[in-house]
Amino acid sequence: MAINFKKLLLGLVIFTFYFSALGLLTTLKANPSCSDYTNADGAVTYTDNTSGVFSACLITPQSMTIDLHFIGLCKEQPTIANFRTVCSALFTSNTGESKTISTTTSANLMNDVTLDEGTYTHAAILIKNALSYSAKIKFSPARTGKTGTGEWCWSLDGNTGTVNTAVGSQATWIAECGAAAPSSFGSNSSSPNAIFSVASGNRYDNFETGTTASTSWTVYLLKADETLNTGTAGNYASFGTASYFLGIQQFNTAVSITPRTSNLDVGFRLEDTFRVETVENAGTHYIPQFGMGGFEFKVLTSE
Repeated sequence: MAINFKKLLLGLVIFTFYFSALGLLTTLKANPSCSDYTNADGAVTYTDNTSGVFSACLITPQSMTIDLHFIGLCKEQPTIANFRTVCSALFTSNTGESKTISTTTSANLMNDVTLDEGTYTHAAILIKNALSYSAKIKFSPARTGKTGTGEWCWSLDGNTGTVNTAVGSQATWIAECGAAAPSSFGSNSSSPNAIFSVASGNRYDNFETGTTASTSWTVYLLKADETLNTGTAGNYASFGTASYFLGIQQFNTAVSITPRTSNLDVGFRLEDTFRVETVENAGTHYIPQFGMGGFEFKVLTSE
């Protein structure tokens, strides 16, 4: 029996992918949450006083924009070759559909979705490998961005692939700081051709794997023809131009679709999924950019 859902909502809330996608940090320590390092005013106090060493803490951005191509639930494990046929599509678009997500908003993906009854053990999602995100955050002590210094820092328009994070190369930076946050600010964007993969031996590669309390997952970088983007592991420059992220996730607890299921909510978690990157030099704490730490995608059913 097929179940028809009248609305599929994209909001906040079973995919979790965390990876280092930027390839610009020569030394990056494990990332704590910035919220664990705040003072009474809510300012982030996190610093690393090791001169020349990049560090980061995780933040919640104001918004994230993705170009969504496919979301599907699957009754068996899909692969790169068959995810479109093995999985039942919740959303599909050949040209992609841009969706901006914040912690307070949701968007309707499509009005009618039909799924067969049954137990869905896996899910798949295909998005463009170009993500953009805006952020602002208050610090103590003050930090220094592209041209200014102050307690507030925010994102500027620009792609992380053009940034030279070395102090002295501020002209390429895409984060700014000042005494007060502006009413509007830009977006950092990332479009990696390889990702820093712990699963591959702490080197750049075309995949990453991981687990959470509720899932296990693999994320791949694909070419425009939806085949695996290839290169020499460990050599970022050897990888060709990537076009998509494909995420495949296995649920620890399968999603059950029954005649009583009336709604599907689909969303991305934003909390602590991005990072603010900082380096100390001669007593000054610099912020060249905000970084993509990963993304978490969830599917919830209700009766």
